[in-house]
Amino acid sequence: MYPVTTIDRVHPAGIRRALCYALAMKALAFLSLLLISPRMLAETAQWVLSADAWARPRDGQSVARMSPLPEVMSSWSENDGRRLLIRYPGGEEGLLWAHELRSWLVALGVPLDDQELVAGSHQADRIELELTR
Repeated sequence: MYPVTTIDRVHPAGIRRALCYALAMKALAFLSLLLISPRMLAETAQWVLSADAWARPRDGQSVARMSPLPEVMSSWSENDGRRLLIRYPGGEEGLLWAHELRSWLVALGVPLDDQELVAGSHQADRIELELTR
């Protein structure tokens, strides 16, 4: 015969209490995820650089003041370890635009290692800039 253990003598109310505790912990974990998710989403900053703004004559001063680049540069410099995602319109023209912007960003102090080019902005007349982890 097998020896009788404390597990064999568990009272049904104790089982019920343990199940309630487990369900409460799962509910608490789920609620924590709901609260954390919006905060994590808020940590991703996004900006749009329009083709109209980029079409103007450019020099170092005008690029440094071109909306939204001052805000992008400020956010990037305040957040160590963040990468700047540059989502550009597809095609050769979009790629040239993205490479020129990338060169200006290097001149303004954002290293190439902190930049990532990705084809496929949501509209053909803009570059989308995103600060990510």
